[in-house]
Amino acid sequence: MADSTKPAPILIADHPALDYLNTVGAPYGSEIEWLENGQGLVSWMTAAGILSVSRSTEISGGIPARELDAAADGARQLREWFRNLLTRHDNQLEWRFEADQVESINRILMAGTHRFRLQFDSSGERRLEFAGQYEIDTAEDLLLPIAHAIADLMTEMDRLLVRQCAGPNCTFWFNDLTKNRKRRWCDMKVCGNRAKSAAFRERRKDA
Repeated sequence: MADSTKPAPILIADHPALDYLNTVGAPYGSEIEWLENGQGLVSWMTAAGILSVSRSTEISGGIPARELDAAADGARQLREWFRNLLTRHDNQLEWRFEADQVESINRILMAGTHRFRLQFDSSGERRLEFAGQYEIDTAEDLLLPIAHAIADLMTEMDRLLVRQCAGPNCTFWFNDLTKNRKRRWCDMKVCGNRAKSAAFRERRKDA
């Protein structure tokens, strides 16, 4: 069940690993931590489409809260490791990793169990897609699809299109999939509008 005291997660990054990175931030002024506890982690993964609603219900009812809370703590630690890794690559033209920088992800991926298969996509045109499913039997297994998303970003995404919002106080990241590759804001309704309002006030002041 989602935490009704928090706004819905902000999923604007165009990549699940970056949406995960954006699970803490202050888009409305005060900082919000969407992974505050185990239920927050499960709720976010459901909102992000990583867990189905039925699987989320099974996990919440079948795994003790203290174990889910421990998994949320691990998720927060992994998130800040990932943030540090991206920040260190912020001025580079491409990804260049050292062996110790991928150890944290490999440790999670190698401990997990998963199944892959070909299936028809949802278009109705009988196109095939390659789909993977992780076996989530314990609270620690919740980190598996997150680690997979981070690994996908590190290996498949163009480093120059992985950017931090240009908002002066914004900490959100995104993957720029726009046609002209000139996206600057995490969300036009948040930082984009703030920038427009600030520019308008500046023009009126100058006038």
